[in-house]
Amino acid sequence: MNRRIVLNVTTSAEWCRHPVGIVRVERELTKAVFQYFGDAVIPVFLDRNTNQFKQIDQSCFHDLMSDKWILSEDPTVDSLRVQRHLSQFAPTDRDRFVTVGSDWSWRIPDVVEQTYGTKRVMVAALYDLIPLMFPEFAPGSEFHEQFNYHYRALTRLAESIFSISETSAETLRLFWRDRGLLEGAPPIHVVPLAAPVQADTAGTLTEVDKAKLNDIQGEEDFVLYVSTIEPRKNHQLLLDVWRDLYSERGENCPKLVLVGVKGWGSDDLVAAASKMNAFTAGKIVFESGISDKLLVELYRRSLFSVFPSYFEGWGLAATEAASFGKVCLVSNTSALVEATHGVMPSRHPLDFVGWKSEIERLIDDKRYRSKLEAAISAGRFERDWKNFGQEFCERILDLP
Repeated sequence: MNRRIVLNVTTSAEWCRHPVGIVRVERELTKAVFQYFGDAVIPVFLDRNTNQFKQIDQSCFHDLMSDKWILSEDPTVDSLRVQRHLSQFAPTDRDRFVTVGSDWSWRIPDVVEQTYGTKRVMVAALYDLIPLMFPEFAPGSEFHEQFNYHYRALTRLAESIFSISETSAETLRLFWRDRGLLEGAPPIHVVPLAAPVQADTAGTLTEVDKAKLNDIQGEEDFVLYVSTIEPRKNHQLLLDVWRDLYSERGENCPKLVLVGVKGWGSDDLVAAASKMNAFTAGKIVFESGISDKLLVELYRRSLFSVFPSYFEGWGLAATEAASFGKVCLVSNTSALVEATHGVMPSRHPLDFVGWKSEIERLIDDKRYRSKLEAAISAGRFERDWKNFGQEFCERILDLP
């Protein structure tokens, strides 16, 4: 191979905990790129002290890609390990610079330009434009400016852009069009996200996981929502629905299991939820920090899943639920319909009556639920991370 693949793995290197969202995607793509291009891959890290890319040695790079990197008991300390494995990076005119992490916060295009000049060598990523479209759903006002600058800069510096969905790709095209930047902008290639390889995990759960599973499920049916707890994810709608369901059904009300870490702006919601009658009766459950294997069992044992988020660039948990043969009721305002191939029921995220009615039908009408599950089994959700990585390499990095 004539070209080198320079791979910016800064986001993954600094995340020594269970991978979610962008970190998950960057890790999967990094593994795929290394598998297909081997010695042509040069891993680099953005050294904040010098604002320069530094090369990561191979031993650290392989550690970074292993499971032990994300199983740290002290993530803050362990993330600093990479600093001991850096050396000067020497760019060449044969480089293609691949960067698919959380790049907007560090003005990665500027550092690439300092390194390579104005030559278009960068393959960048697009997950969503939420801070521009819905600034009220960003954790800070600085994100609006960061995204605004980043996606403008890509029009003059990126060779191509990888997008996780057609929905996100279209929002970026509209962003460029409205600012007169569409002409001359780089091509956007959509490579949809994937779901885990299906495997039987029930027999390999640890005793701790088995106890937790029994505590969560007991002898009751439950509905599952897997998502960080933050305003955009619209947990409030589900809490309102379960307030009514518990009032009307009492002990016959299924559990609502909310799996995800507490994010910004969630303290008041969680505090209010903990006072609800449905919560004190054990019909609303918050869980975080659970293992991948336990999460698989929760998907498998759930009645169905829900994903009422106001907007998503994809909605990986919806795809994951479907990959386990489970219905996922989703919002109809973003890529969630795309992520579920249009075969799952969908409602507007503000439609309380519609969500409650559909949830009740999914709970009570087994025949209806089975019909939807049959649509899932038609082969639409068999794409895994290996397929995803291969398509990225073939379509964007010209893998022969």
